[in-house]
Amino acid sequence: MKTNKTSLLLKIAALLAAFLLIAACGRTAPVERVRDPETEIDEAEAEAEEEAAPETEEETTRSPADRTAEEVYAANPELTPVNYDSPALLPLTEDMGQEYVDNIVFLCDSPFYWLKLYELLSDGYGTTQVWTGPEGTMTLAYLRDFKILDPIDNVERTIPETVAIHQPPVIMITVGINGIAFMDEAYFKEEYTNLVNEIREADPDVTLIFQSILPISPAYSGWGDITNETVTAANAWLLELAEALDAHYLDSFSCLVGEDGNIQPDLVMSDGLHANKEGLTKVLEYIRTHAVEE
Repeated sequence: MKTNKTSLLLKIAALLAAFLLIAACGRTAPVERVRDPETEIDEAEAEAEEEAAPETEEETTRSPADRTAEEVYAANPELTPVNYDSPALLPLTEDMGQEYVDNIVFLCDSPFYWLKLYELLSDGYGTTQVWTGPEGTMTLAYLRDFKILDPIDNVERTIPETVAIHQPPVIMITVGINGIAFMDEAYFKEEYTNLVNEIREADPDVTLIFQSILPISPAYSGWGDITNETVTAANAWLLELAEALDAHYLDSFSCLVGEDGNIQPDLVMSDGLHANKEGLTKVLEYIRTHAVEE
């Protein structure tokens, strides 16, 4: 009887030992994390880049358009309004100062030739920044092989020849008032595009600004053939061309236009066509505060 009891106790002890052994085998020992220095560096750099990224969408968007003349367009529906959403439209910027203006060559017809005559640029009447025909003007429709008077050496050369020689950093094209009386949209755009292509062939790195045609007055002798309705239609073509040709558009029309849709009377000469000294001074201020920021 004693033997049977002892045998039973031995079996129970064996079973208990087996159970404890199985339980011990089922436990998972803690795994020590192996440190990888390169991985930790990558993670640190990623966190730094996230902290440096813009937190708001406003920080990555361009400055808003200058809508100063928006009410004028609304009050004068015959005028073609500015497309303020255009990426080519130069927005309001800080005043970039005289140095900014000094880097610009004005390829222009007669309204901007008066920058020279009024001595509004840094070198006064001796400025070499005003490029135009020998008579102080030129017409968009006739610029193929047209020769301007190179103001640096007073030699007559074509526009691309002059650009190739002097390589100006910025050219502001201010032409169009002579021609819009007889040029339709297709004709206007074709001639302007030809001019731009010739300039870029001569200097692929030049920065181009297409300046709007300035407003005029009903006192102009040619009023009827040209009105500010005509001018703003052509300005809309210029803005579209600036988009298509990867250039900038300067809406200086808006800084001179009055509430009636015409140039302000105190900013124009008696001929009703050309901005006077005060008008051109305002345009130069507008150029400095609507600058190309590159």
